[in-house]
Amino acid sequence: MSEQIPVELRVLGHSFRLATTEEKKPELERAAQLLNDKYDEFRRQAPRVEPSKLIIMVALELMQEVLAMNKSLQEYAHCERLLSTILEDVKTLT
Repeated sequence: MSEQIPVELRVLGHSFRLATTEEKKPELERAAQLLNDKYDEFRRQAPRVEPSKLIIMVALELMQEVLAMNKSLQEYAHCERLLSTILEDVKTLT
C-alpha cells in the first residue's frame, strides 16, 4: 500500500490540505486545476451569478461529462463482448 502524503490545494478560492499518494498527487492537482478553470469559465460567462450557484452549475456540467463517459465505456464494453463472441464463433467454424 502506498504511503499517504499531504498536498496543499487551492480550489475555488479556498485552501485545502488533503492526503493522497505520490502516484495520485499529479491527478489530484490536475483535477483541482480543471475545477478552477471550469469555474473561471462560468464566472466569465455569468459574472453576476452568485458563487454558490456557479459551483452547482460547474458540478452539474462535470457530472454530465462523467455520465456521458460512463455511457461510452458501457457501450465500448458491450461492443467488446460482441466482438469476443463473434471471434469465438469464427474459431469454432474453422
